[in-house]
Amino acid sequence: MIQQKDLKIRKSDIVLTVSIVAICVGLAIIPFFFSRDGSSVSIYVDGKLFAEKNISENSVTDVDGMMTVVIENGKVYAQNSVCPDGVCEHSLPITKSGDSIICLPNKIMIKISGEGETDAISG
Repeated sequence: MIQQKDLKIRKSDIVLTVSIVAICVGLAIIPFFFSRDGSSVSIYVDGKLFAEKNISENSVTDVDGMMTVVIENGKVYAQNSVCPDGVCEHSLPITKSGDSIICLPNKIMIKISGEGETDAISG
């Protein structure tokens, strides 16, 4: 049988818990401080570059009738996807360098890049 004194919360338990929570919060907010604004939007279909747009210019791009990519006020989002789940349409708009929206059924990737940045697809 467990004795009552074994179930007491010690000072070290509280310190450990607070430390773990602080580390988790710190790791979660780091990307917000080090992410850069993007300058261009690249649209890839089946791994090949379909179009590249300036993020500061509002535009609407039809991607082979499978999806519409909208750039509006520095935000990029997907509309009118023909994939069954439409997960890409429900994604939050992307704005920062390195952000992406991926539609697996249509094999479409929308990625924001910053100035002088090389992405994994182009090398």
